[in-house]
Amino acid sequence: MPLTVGRLTSGMEYSSPITDAHRRQYQDSGWFIAERAIGPEHLQILRDACDTLIDSMHREMDRLGTDHIHISHRGRRYHIAKKHNEVPALRNYIFGDLMADVCRATIGENAFLFYDQYVVKAAEQGSRFSWHQDSGYLDFEHPPYVTVWAAVDDMTIENGTAWILPTSQLGIRTRVEHIRDERSGDRIGYFGSDPGLPAVVPAGSLVVFSSVTFHRSGQNTTDSMRRAYVTQYSPGEIRSPSGELIHLATPFLNQNVNVARADHP
Repeated sequence: MPLTVGRLTSGMEYSSPITDAHRRQYQDSGWFIAERAIGPEHLQILRDACDTLIDSMHREMDRLGTDHIHISHRGRRYHIAKKHNEVPALRNYIFGDLMADVCRATIGENAFLFYDQYVVKAAEQGSRFSWHQDSGYLDFEHPPYVTVWAAVDDMTIENGTAWILPTSQLGIRTRVEHIRDERSGDRIGYFGSDPGLPAVVPAGSLVVFSSVTFHRSGQNTTDSMRRAYVTQYSPGEIRSPSGELIHLATPFLNQNVNVARADHP
C-alpha cells in the first residue's frame, strides 16, 4: 500500500508510488524499482536542467582547455555533480514528496541530501561504467546511504541502462575496497562473472539502491542521448575520520518532517 498521501506544490493530490513491498525489497535485496514514479512536471524539470548543466560544463571545459573533467568526457559521458543550485527548479524534485517517501522507505525518518549528479551517455559514444558500490568512492567506513537513480529517458540495454547486483544475490552487504582504473577514472569493486539484472524501465522511473549495492552501466549504442539524474541521501552527516564534512549535508527530513520544504516554501 502507499506510504503517504499528501499535496504537491501545485496543489494537486499526491499518492505515493512507494509501497511497503518496495521497503521490504530494499531491506532484503538492497534495491527496488518504482516505474513511472516521477510526474510529468518534475520529469520536464529534470530534462531542462540536464541541458542547462551540460552547456555549463562545456563552457568550463573550454575555459580549462580540456575535454575531460574528472570522469566526464566531452561528447561521450557526463557526470555533473553538486550543481543543483544552478537550476533552482531542481529543488522541487530533490526535496519533494516523492524523494521524502523514498528516504522513509530506505534510510528512515532522518535524511540529508548527500550528493546529486547527472549521469549522461552521449548517442553512440557513451562509455561503460564498471561494477562498483557508491560507498567505494569513499575511503573510510560510513553508514550506508541511499542512491535514487531517476530515468530521465526510457532505459534499455542498448542505450546503457543501469545493471544491479542485489545484495541477496551477491551476498555482500558491506563496503569493499575498490581499485581505480587509471584510464577511465572509474573505481571497480567487483570482478566476478555475475551479469546482474538490467533496469529496463520507462522514463520517469526510479531505480533505488543502497550505497553498498553493486551496480554498473553499459555503453549507449543508440542514436539518442541517455540521461539519468542521481540523488543520494544519508541518514546523517558523513564526515571523514579527521572530521571533514564530505560532499553535501543539506537537511531534508528531521524526525519525518520535511525541513527543506519548510525552509524554502
